[in-house]
Amino acid sequence: MSQPLEGLRVIELTTAWAGPMAGRILAWLGADVTHVESPTRTNSWRQNKGVPSPVNYPDLDPGARKYDRTFLFNSQNLNKRSLVVDLKTAEGLAAMRRLICASDVLLCNFRGGMLKRLGLDYDTISRENPRLIVVEMPAYGLAGPHSGYAALGPTMEMAAGMSAMIAYAGGKPTVTGPSYMDPIGGFNAAAAVLTALASRQATGLGQHVEVPQVEAAMQLIGPELLAAAEQGGEPAPNGNRIPYACPHDCYPAAGEDEWIAIAVETDAQWQRLVQQMQRDDLARDSSLNQLEGRLAAADRIDAAIAEWTRGQDKHDLAERLQAQEIPAAPVCTPRDLAASPYLAARGFFSIVAHPLAGTHPHPGLPFHIGPAPADRPAPCFGADNAHLLGQVLGMEAAEIGRLEAARVIADSPDPEA
Repeated sequence: MSQPLEGLRVIELTTAWAGPMAGRILAWLGADVTHVESPTRTNSWRQNKGVPSPVNYPDLDPGARKYDRTFLFNSQNLNKRSLVVDLKTAEGLAAMRRLICASDVLLCNFRGGMLKRLGLDYDTISRENPRLIVVEMPAYGLAGPHSGYAALGPTMEMAAGMSAMIAYAGGKPTVTGPSYMDPIGGFNAAAAVLTALASRQATGLGQHVEVPQVEAAMQLIGPELLAAAEQGGEPAPNGNRIPYACPHDCYPAAGEDEWIAIAVETDAQWQRLVQQMQRDDLARDSSLNQLEGRLAAADRIDAAIAEWTRGQDKHDLAERLQAQEIPAAPVCTPRDLAASPYLAARGFFSIVAHPLAGTHPHPGLPFHIGPAPADRPAPCFGADNAHLLGQVLGMEAAEIGRLEAARVIADSPDPEA
């Protein structure tokens, strides 16, 4: 059985994570995806500038071609091709235009307006390729007062209202990390492509799709947005505590920075929890038998649970509590997930051999459809220049050689890129 998107050609003018994630999903589904880069401005996830941080490379060694060995780029560009072309040159831009006109989908996650400035926007290209689907992923949309703004994951969390909800009572807002928004934008963009493809099957025509990443992120706080719009209220951040369950928090476990999450949703679960804790004093305290009393005594309850969980293995304790039908789970670290028997049984990680970065496990995607893909490693810088210009566009070898000599195309970045 073939893969769902086999035969589909996707051109990816993207950088960092969100755009490449969308392309990675389409490639996993069988599309022929080409990641396009410039020799003069390297994808930030290749980390070509400055002194490299060894932690980003296998064996802590950047190697001679550090831009081909960084785990950031290699993890998000599996199953793709690489075209490195200078779009600031007339010849490079002309080749890019021809390639887009011979493709089905164009993905872009640069600041709004870039495609139009290059003459690669949907209105222009669709005259030659009316079946083309263009998906742009600007942070704040292509129109409106913020459309010219650039953004990163943390700034989009702030703009989407998420950070105001991530705090302790009376504390400062915070963010989840540097890149939580990126895969959200990537999955939304991939879904937009699939939707547009379904439309094209019915109409024969492509279309221009806009996926503003801040608006995509706002869907994660939908209930709070509705409450604010209808009632004018604001959610009061209070750490992990919520008004309809108590206790409801993360508690220290054995080891450094190890935690277990425990939630009690019913009075019966509370009684089973204190039995597991062997705390007869809490079991006999009638003021804690119902939720209202437990909420009032949350500090005292949390201190007692923390005293009990500290020193216990989070995985073993979570299993014991689950067996008593008490909601609990270990707070998993990346190392926990890498060694997870559950993920191993699911075949979540695939072992991929990269010609310059070595052989390593790579995380999969959260859906299973059709035959499992045989993951190909992320492409080396400019590895598919000759294939794309020769076999796809029909250029002669001599012409490709001339473009290489002029660095219109390249297989290594400019030193200052």
